[in-house]
Amino acid sequence: MTFFTDDEHTVPQDTREVLAASSLLQITEFQLFEIAFERWFGRPPREGELEACFARYMFASDAPFWVRQYCREVDLSDRNGSLDPREFGVLPREVPDTWMRRGLRHASVLLLLVVTLHLIAILVSTKG
Repeated sequence: MTFFTDDEHTVPQDTREVLAASSLLQITEFQLFEIAFERWFGRPPREGELEACFARYMFASDAPFWVRQYCREVDLSDRNGSLDPREFGVLPREVPDTWMRRGLRHASVLLLLVVTLHLIAILVSTKG
């Protein structure tokens, strides 16, 4: 079996559902497993607790029942037009205001100032 195919019927059902749900929620497949686990069992997974079932999914395309259920809920919500990732445990990512972002902002303002002063200098020199 290959995942580099255009024929969706050659991709196993569990894999299609997990890929579709993770795409709709814009998260990784492993994050989907973590969130589905927490929703089903009412607690976050412990360290290493998901490795065996995620490996079975990756190598045998066999997702646990609680992942299938989560994917069906995401699909149903999408079909109803009411998909809100926050309702499925996906919180918006915070983008920190880092030094690099501030530096780019300051450099852009400085560049705009230099270009404006240069244009003013050209206009003054051509009028005189």
